[in-house]
Amino acid sequence: MNEVKFLMDQIKTTFSGDSWHGPSVMRTLEGIDAGQAEARPLGERHTIWELVDHMAFWVEEVHKALKAREIPRPEKVMDWPRMGSGEAQWRQSVERLGATVNMLVDELATWKNEDLEETVGGASYTYRQMLHGAVHHNLYHAGQIAILKRRTR
Repeated sequence: MNEVKFLMDQIKTTFSGDSWHGPSVMRTLEGIDAGQAEARPLGERHTIWELVDHMAFWVEEVHKALKAREIPRPEKVMDWPRMGSGEAQWRQSVERLGATVNMLVDELATWKNEDLEETVGGASYTYRQMLHGAVHHNLYHAGQIAILKRRTR
């Protein structure tokens, strides 16, 4: 399997597939309603909803970096956007995360292995490192979501 296909598989599997490490991001989000998503069972720590929006933001930024061939320059306020309220907005946040992952995979499908070794414009790391980092970032936050989910039952 080439590296592009491997990364596409890792992104898809860890997001919504069956991974060796445990539940995917989407499986972890199953059964969470808006009330659980906006709860703060650990004091002022981030909520499930905030984590979902944060993950969507960074997947979008990685997607932009692939398309533009340069590092995104996000504003801090967008990194942790203000969460919405209610069931419909919660579902929109989850759907946005899924849509951003699909856009990233679709863009990555147009890349060649050698493209991954290029340094991201304006950064000190390669596209391959950035994409592996995106997978790790999502899994890190999926673990946080799993803990919060258990605390809000």
